[in-house]
Parts: sequence; structure tokens; C-alpha cells
Amino acid sequence: MNLITDQLIRTCLVGGDVTWLSLPQVYEAMSRDCVAAFPALRPHQRHAWHAFLAQLGVIAIHRSGELDMPANAGTWTKLLRKLTSWHKRDEAWALVSAEDSQPAFMQPPATDGLRTYKGVRPTPDSLDILVTSKNHDLKQEVANRAEADDWLFALVSLQTSGGYLGAGNYGVARMNGGYSARPCVGLAPADGGLGAHLLHDMRRMLDHRHQQLEAYQDYFRPANGKALLWTEPWDGTVSLRLRDLDPYFIEVCRRVRLVWTGSAIHARVATTKKARIEAKAANGNVGDFWTPVSKKDAKALSLSSAGFRYDKLAKLILDESEFCHSPAMKAGAKSDHEQPWRLIARGVAAGQGKTEGYHERSDIEFAQRTAKALFAQGDDRDSLAKLAEAQVEEIGEVQTALRLGIAIAATGGRSTSKSKPKKSDYARSSPWTHRLGVIADQRFFRALEERFLADEDQKPKKRCEFARVLISEAKRLLQEAIDSVPCTSIQRHRARVRGESAFWACLHSTRCVFSNQPEILEWRKEVRDAA
Repeated sequence: MNLITDQLIRTCLVGGDVTWLSLPQVYEAMSRDCVAAFPALRPHQRHAWHAFLAQLGVIAIHRSGELDMPANAGTWTKLLRKLTSWHKRDEAWALVSAEDSQPAFMQPPATDGLRTYKGVRPTPDSLDILVTSKNHDLKQEVANRAEADDWLFALVSLQTSGGYLGAGNYGVARMNGGYSARPCVGLAPADGGLGAHLLHDMRRMLDHRHQQLEAYQDYFRPANGKALLWTEPWDGTVSLRLRDLDPYFIEVCRRVRLVWTGSAIHARVATTKKARIEAKAANGNVGDFWTPVSKKDAKALSLSSAGFRYDKLAKLILDESEFCHSPAMKAGAKSDHEQPWRLIARGVAAGQGKTEGYHERSDIEFAQRTAKALFAQGDDRDSLAKLAEAQVEEIGEVQTALRLGIAIAATGGRSTSKSKPKKSDYARSSPWTHRLGVIADQRFFRALEERFLADEDQKPKKRCEFARVLISEAKRLLQEAIDSVPCTSIQRHRARVRGESAFWACLHSTRCVFSNQPEILEWRKEVRDAA
């Protein structure tokens, strides 16, 4: 099971054919941008696999002194073997090794044998990073007929993205604390596929290497730093120092060895007394190409259960007063400013002994002018950021009106100025305000770009269109809620009238953000008159 020579990775090509490729052949196919998917790759493993390919490719190219990106499998074979030239039989690229004292792929050498590897993981999904709730969210240990690439992706996911999971199970250096996860926020060419994304990131990483070394002078070694950490012996008692590593090092956070048990592969795991890399003080801020860093406390982004909601994303990509952009969010050559881009945001929301969902956004595309504003520092970027801030405020205003209308309806319409809705009444609005947030999320960036690209005299019209859609959807949700909240039949009519009245009164208030553009609410009168 040699990843260099054996075709172990199932690959779906753009034309629809599914084939098996070796690791060098994967690089060749990606360079032609003809890979549509990897069938064995689970959604939460996508970033780990992409980052692994990018880091490995960049390390190989940099150390070879190549100036051009290799385009064929033969060249990639030479480059990858050069990284582990002291292993004449490709030991470091084998999924299963018969010699415990030798490295295997993403598996450090077990210099003292497997006597301390007491844990057993019978399937790839039992080895992977996800922690499910009492086996309900995602069934565990179901990959009983696993192929080699199932184990490959599980290893890459665990070793490069794993978090803290109890004593002796430390997480990776590229995350903020043990109860976190490694996030990804970057850009990919909108008119390309997986290969175009990979090659773009690799070129940017090569160009960005000197900046990385300057920004993290106390951490990394400019030349000959340790890069493929699975090739280094590890007994679990010693940590590596950041200053001994290559800036794009590929880490391993657990002691794992794959072994044959009869005709099947199982994983043997051992605990450690120390993390593989001594990086606790860095709080995940170690220059990861895809990770935004907070300006307030210099900590890597930790994803919450809210995921990449529109308001969070707007801050991440537009508000540089709060986060430093990841290098993956920045353009390289000036020609990059003249093409459309797609936002890629991925990550697992981790918790203490649990995960709070996998979150991914790859549905947001930016036209050339919008992308140019994202990359630049100037009036266009400031204008885009202000529009995003205003749009977030408008959504919040409509959600507030909806919440108030439902809360008053939940009282049976009995609420007065002296008897306001209780906390429990407001709590009944949560499902509907959440649904309105989902609707807003789906439209947010498209509406933002339309407002940004519109001429000055057309911007109010675009604002009006977005606000009217929001208000219309909120009105529909309000009616659904009034029909659903507990209320006696005799009070239902009063609940409806007073709930709707409160909803519209909130929007017509002089303190409402729409008060400076009254035509936004005129359509209500137009619809009523037409009826």
C-alpha cells in the first residue's frame, strides 16, 4: 500500500469516470483541473485533505528548487521521494508497515514497538476527529468494508485537524486551545474546480513563504526545518519546538499505527504525555495559510455552533479591525484582481468532548469589481464594509419586529404597555426568527454585491428590494407563528390583530433603520389597496 506507486485513491473525474490514482497521479490530475471529487472523502475531511496536498506540494517544490509547478506524475514522484530520500523503500509513504521502528504514512515510528499502543480503532470513522452525541448525530464504526483511501483520509483528518480529547490525546498546533478546531477561510477561482483551487493556493504559499518567515521569526527555520513530522521518531514524552520546523510543516498530533488483523486493517493508538509540538502559548497563531487571527488577542479563529453565518462572515472578510485576514484571503498577482472568486469557508465547531457541527460555505461568489474591493485597501473596500454593516443591521431590525409580534401573539394579544410579554413569550419566537435568519443568509451576499455594484442613484432601490423581501418573508413567518403558538380559540383573532399591529409598528417607528427611506414600507399600502 505505497501511496507513491500504488493506485489507492478513488477519484471521480470531471467527465464522470471514477478511477484509482496514486498520490503523484492525483497531483497530475489536479494540475489539469480534471478532478470532480474524491468519493471516499467525507465533508468534514475536505479542508484537511486540501491543506495536506497544498502543504506537501509546496514543501516538495521549494526543496527541489523548481521554478515551475510540476505537471506530470513522474516529476511529482521524484519530488516526493526526495523528501524522504533516506527511506529507500518508500517506508514513509506506506499505509501499513511491517516494521514498527520505521515510519508509515502519517504514522511516526514506534521505536519501542506496539506494546504501548493499547487502543484499537477497527474502522476509519472510529479513528477520525468527529465526536458524536451518543451515536445519534452520525453513526460510529460503520465503515466495516473500508478501502485504503478511507484510512488515508481518516489519518490526514485526525493528524492535521484533531483537537484535545482527554488526557494523553492532544490536539494540533494550528488551533486556538484544545477545545477548538482548525478552520479555513479563503478564496478559490470561481471558474475552476478542485485543481484550480489547489494550484492557486500552492502558488500563493510559495510567494508568501518569505513573508511568513518574517512575520514569525521566532518560530520557523528558513531552511531545512522539520517538515514531514510523521517521519520523526516519537515516544510521546518529547515535544518539538516551533523554531525547528518548516513554516508549512505537516504535523501529526497522535501516535497511531495501522496494522493488519487477519484480512482487515485496524488502527492501534497510544496516548502521549506531551503534545507533539510545543505551541500552547501561540494560541493557534502559527501562520496557518487558511486561518484568520483575532487582532484583539492574537488568537486563531475558533468556530462556534453558529458556523459561517452571514454576519460572522461579513466580519471575517470585510472588517479588518477585528480579524487579520488569512493569507488565503489575499490575492497575489494584479491579474488576480480581474477575475471572479468563490469564498471557501470550512470548519468543525468543537467543544469539550464533543463537536457542534461541521460548517461549510462554498456558495458565495464575487464578481471582478467586488473581488478587487476585497483585496484592496481604499474607498471601494470601505464602501463594501459599510454596506455589509448596514445590511446586517436591517436584518436585525426585521428580526426584532418579528420577535415582538410573535411574543405579543403568544400572550393571546393581552399585552399592554403595563403588561409586557414575558421571557417565555419571546422564547416562542426563536424557531421563526431563526428561519428568517436562514432566508437572510441565503440572500445576503448576492444582495450586498448588487448594492455595491449599483450606481449611486440606484443603491436606494437595491436596498428597498432586499428589505421588502425580508419584510415579506417575516410577515409570512409571523402568520405561521400566530397559527401555531398556544392560544385559546376565542383569543386567536385578537392575538393575530395585535401581533401584526406590533410587527408593523416596530418597523414604522422613527427609531427603525428604515425611517430614512419610507418607500420601503409603502408597498404594504399598495398591496392593501389592490386587495
